[in-house]
Amino acid sequence: MALVLAALAALTALAIGVLLPEVYDLWIAGDIRQLRHRSEHGQQASTAARPGILIIALDGVQRSVLYDLLRDGSLPHFVELLGGVDSSGAFRHAHLDDSLLATLPSATIPGWTTVFAGVPPAEHGVTGNEFFIRERREFAAPIPTSFRDASPVIATFTEGLVNSLLKAPTVYQRLRQVEQDVRIWVVTNQVYAGADRLLLANRAVLGEAFAARVSVALGARAARAAYEEITEEVVGNLIDALEHDLVPDVLTLYIANTDRFAHVAENGPRAAQRVFLREVLDRELGRLLDKLRELQALDRYVVVVADHGHTALPHDKRYALGVEGPHEPPDVLRAAGFRVRNTGLASERADYQAVLAYQGAMAFVYLADRSLCSRTGQRCQWDRPPRYELDVLRAAEAFWQADASGAPAPGMRGALDLVLVRRPRPYREIDLPFEVYLGNGRTESLEAFLQHEPRSTYVAFSERLRDLAVGRYGERAGDVLLLTNVNDDSTGPRRYFGTTLYRSGHGSPTAQDSQVPLIVAHPHHSAAALRTKVQSALGPMPRLQRVGDLLLELRRGEY
Repeated sequence: MALVLAALAALTALAIGVLLPEVYDLWIAGDIRQLRHRSEHGQQASTAARPGILIIALDGVQRSVLYDLLRDGSLPHFVELLGGVDSSGAFRHAHLDDSLLATLPSATIPGWTTVFAGVPPAEHGVTGNEFFIRERREFAAPIPTSFRDASPVIATFTEGLVNSLLKAPTVYQRLRQVEQDVRIWVVTNQVYAGADRLLLANRAVLGEAFAARVSVALGARAARAAYEEITEEVVGNLIDALEHDLVPDVLTLYIANTDRFAHVAENGPRAAQRVFLREVLDRELGRLLDKLRELQALDRYVVVVADHGHTALPHDKRYALGVEGPHEPPDVLRAAGFRVRNTGLASERADYQAVLAYQGAMAFVYLADRSLCSRTGQRCQWDRPPRYELDVLRAAEAFWQADASGAPAPGMRGALDLVLVRRPRPYREIDLPFEVYLGNGRTESLEAFLQHEPRSTYVAFSERLRDLAVGRYGERAGDVLLLTNVNDDSTGPRRYFGTTLYRSGHGSPTAQDSQVPLIVAHPHHSAAALRTKVQSALGPMPRLQRVGDLLLELRRGEY
């Protein structure tokens, strides 16, 4: 207990010392945000003959890790919540899908936004943990990766940051179009537009905001203890709310610490998640199960889904591609003649011609038409697209050469697997797909390239890249896209874009980062019937946006 308190005290001290106004706003608002005032009719229990849904959103949990634990009996409360197993160990009332893939980049913010918007990033506009909005000259960073600033993480919950960036209605809003008084609660997830209530544990938000600093300052053991206590508080606040109010029709419980602990654990992400799922989450789901049973509220669908997986990283700053120092990606652009935007929400310079946004295994590079802002101090017209040959290909060649030779940034040598480019279009138009840059101004379609240069660990790469980049808001994935040499653990260490030194990461199209669980259970449906429902909703291309369709159909009772 002393260790837990020490970790939490240090976390709070960091928060108060660095972000007093934002932290004050968080604490003063309390643990429950009433997002929508209900009509008198809406205060009563739902009268529609529609099934309830409990969504358990697990951040960063790889499919095989969770399924193995469920099948070997290591998560007894979780199994019970899913309807139990028969004498042979098969699930009687749950289907465990083996086909769902994360969006690209396989990261938290684009992943959960895609789940709860029900459309891909190029349509909902939230393309990464951080990204650039050209027409507004705005750097949006719900989870900063190229700089350290906790204020946008806190703003996600105090000001609805991710909701404000969305360009598509959420699943909750779409449900409400059909069923005005559907009761919807969201617990700590970043996407909650359309819900009645957002339940928070203030330490959980601070834990997300300061996770990297706590783990660095106190080590993985203290971080694990802090994350365990935070998870207990998150579930405890939900149980308290259920004690004093009607059970909502749709309830989303988001568990972030499965991801946070995996990032910092010394024994690797798979072992870390096995421990956390077995020793922490299963116990907390048991508490929730008991409360729902007491309230006779178990007659509902249970949907379990994750946003991405994890791959081990070398705990060595040589493998992290940051922003400061003489050998980092910004130096490649500067050497090629680009004025590069300073990192952070508020850049110190206004005349930048290039912007970098980091996504772990990927980086987005945004370019201006430099002919319109050639002089130092001259602001670029970011609502105009860059020139293809003189801006896009110039930057792509610089990165291609840096990867091949290390000039002018030795730290970039051998760092990249692919440099991807496309002909730019005005931001209001549907964007073109990315192509592989081959050097000296040559390009090839990704599909053709993969025919003769296959990437055996990448899954549905071309299709998911189109989801990210081809659409009304596809330009938010940049003009040049960099993909690091994301080898699997067995073949060598991987590189990543970011300023925090982690022990595991994600963001890539590899199977390890991309294969996510999807479980659907209901006490009155057989596993076979549920399989039919899930496969019908996912269709032939089972990616995260189809989970939104599944949730809508389950609630509407159309299966």
